[in-house]
Amino acid sequence: MTPKLDFELPENGPLTKDVRILGFDHFLSLAEYVRQLPYGRPSDSGDFLSVLNELRGTCSFKHRLLAAVAHECEHMEVELVVGLYAMSEQNTPGVGVVLDRAGFASIPEAHCYLRLGNQRHDFTGVSAGSSSPFDALLSEHVMYPEHLTEEKKSLHQEAIRKWASHNDQSFEDAWALREACIQALASNNTLKQTTQINKTPIL
Repeated sequence: MTPKLDFELPENGPLTKDVRILGFDHFLSLAEYVRQLPYGRPSDSGDFLSVLNELRGTCSFKHRLLAAVAHECEHMEVELVVGLYAMSEQNTPGVGVVLDRAGFASIPEAHCYLRLGNQRHDFTGVSAGSSSPFDALLSEHVMYPEHLTEEKKSLHQEAIRKWASHNDQSFEDAWALREACIQALASNNTLKQTTQINKTPIL
């Protein structure tokens, strides 16, 4: 991992104050801790700290928190990116059974990660496939953490709508297929049990 991400976390605002209380004083230690949290949607979608409070997160929740912390520390060079890619069993293990059942090899997915210069950094922490989602990228979009939820959903739904039209599917059926894939993805990563995670990081 690039040392450029290993910057200190001064108490510049409420987020950094809270993560420092939890024992994190460097960005990279926070990012690696977030990476090993189980994959799952927190119940409080409006709280950036829900990932740490509920000890779980999706790519969106995890990277929204990390980007917000970086920006609060005035590291605006750390970009929050949504990449649309063709999700398949090869690059996202666990979704293949769902896609095969529906008769498709892939479906557009909106994946969140950080970008620093020309380097992409993914702290989602799900099982790696035989290929990377980055190898199947369709487009990339830089987001602000506070606007991520709404803009990512709009971007993703438009991609699904186009895919559905091209594949003679209704938007509702296509979106339901995508949701089933995400449920399968979460189930495929249940080896990372919340109860096994110590809330106090080792720094």
